Amino acid sequence: MTFTLFSKTRRMQARTKALFWSYGRDWALVIIVLAAFTYIDSLEPYHRQFSVKDVTIQHPFAKKETVPIWMAFVLAFIVPGIIIGCIAIFHRKSYTDLHNGLLGLFLAQALVLIVTDSIKITVGRPRPDFLDRCFEIYDKAAAGTPIGIMSDPDNMLSSSSLCTRTDLLKDGFKSFPSGHSSFSFGGLGYLSLYLAGKLHLFDERGHIYKSIVVLAPLILAALIAISRVDNYRHHWQDVTVGSIIGAVFAVFAYRQYYPSLGAKKSAHPFAPRSVDHLLPTSLLPGGRHEEHTAQQQAFLDDAGLGPLVGTNLDTIHVTSNGDNNNNNGQTGNDPSKAYGNHPNSTFNQPR
Repeated sequence: MTFTLFSKTRRMQARTKALFWSYGRDWALVIIVLAAFTYIDSLEPYHRQFSVKDVTIQHPFAKKETVPIWMAFVLAFIVPGIIIGCIAIFHRKSYTDLHNGLLGLFLAQALVLIVTDSIKITVGRPRPDFLDRCFEIYDKAAAGTPIGIMSDPDNMLSSSSLCTRTDLLKDGFKSFPSGHSSFSFGGLGYLSLYLAGKLHLFDERGHIYKSIVVLAPLILAALIAISRVDNYRHHWQDVTVGSIIGAVFAVFAYRQYYPSLGAKKSAHPFAPRSVDHLLPTSLLPGGRHEEHTAQQQAFLDDAGLGPLVGTNLDTIHVTSNGDNNNNNGQTGNDPSKAYGNHPNSTFNQPR
């Protein structure tokens, strides 16, 4: 019993290590992108000139937002992560699906954050509530305090140097595109794709409940985006472009690790990549031997990693000790013994 538990632990460690090394560069990229986002977000945005007569930036500054940043983070990142984890662990019972699902979510949101913030910093578009941030128009009006300079220089536009309030000024030049919108569609859009794949949405059977489940995250993302216009934090163009950015990166990240929604196995993640540290050399194309021992077969079966992307399965054969004895150690051409068709191989088992 002790030996069995020890053996299973060793196999789990081997599988975890194999997955880590297979996707090590992906995780490293996500970390680098998030670090770059943190730096970019600390930079001062471009201070675009404006006109105090521009009615699109004369709205009041809302002290309470419908969806604050922390809530957007929970709804568009934490919730999708929990749902993906529950489906992968309790329904799919697949470690690979859990890993690929979460990695795709991290990748989507990391790309959304850095692209959105980079555009914000370089464009520097004033928010709809910019003048209230700049001159405290509504607070001073309510208190009966003189507002101060509220006219443009002769035949010129105004600059931020005229502003009498500076604590909200930096964020006031980050209107385009909407970060809430891009982040919402990045996370909830990714979740929608994940659910669509698991439910086989496009199986040509037309189950309406599948559409409702898949559309629910997108509707929530749209409501979050609309709230930014209602709170006078963004113009409608900001929300539109932000939503497109989020949706594009959601699709991009999802397709890195999952097949298209129209595929027969849309519910299955791509298997870990076939790299030298995943399999013994003899199992890889170009290896010295195509046969492998029962011990090597156990490595494959216990790992449960699925068909290897980029490997020519027709050139890799699976034989047992019995087959070797009967064939004098020669691998036959029986298709049933091909790697992808072996009856005892977990590579054929659904995940």
